[in-house]
Amino acid sequence: MAEVKRELSIPPDVEANGGTEILRLFISSGALSLSMQRAFAEPEAWGRLLGELAQQAASLYERETEVSAAEALGDIRIALDSALDQIESGLRPKN
Repeated sequence: MAEVKRELSIPPDVEANGGTEILRLFISSGALSLSMQRAFAEPEAWGRLLGELAQQAASLYERETEVSAAEALGDIRIALDSALDQIESGLRPKN
């Protein structure tokens, strides 16, 4: 039996002013499923976006759990660094 699709609301400022959706993420059957489009001229803008996302996620943990935003951000940073190291090692040319 398929899971029920649960979507977030559109942010109020986007409802009022419009905007372009650039990333949609779901967890489906325990795996990440996403669609995205290139929204920035330079790839480093995605780094700033990931930083903002990490900050928002850390704040969410502080609001909803006993974990402080600083602790959550530290845990996010460790996991992100590890994931990027694994991805980067797969992109390196083999000698």
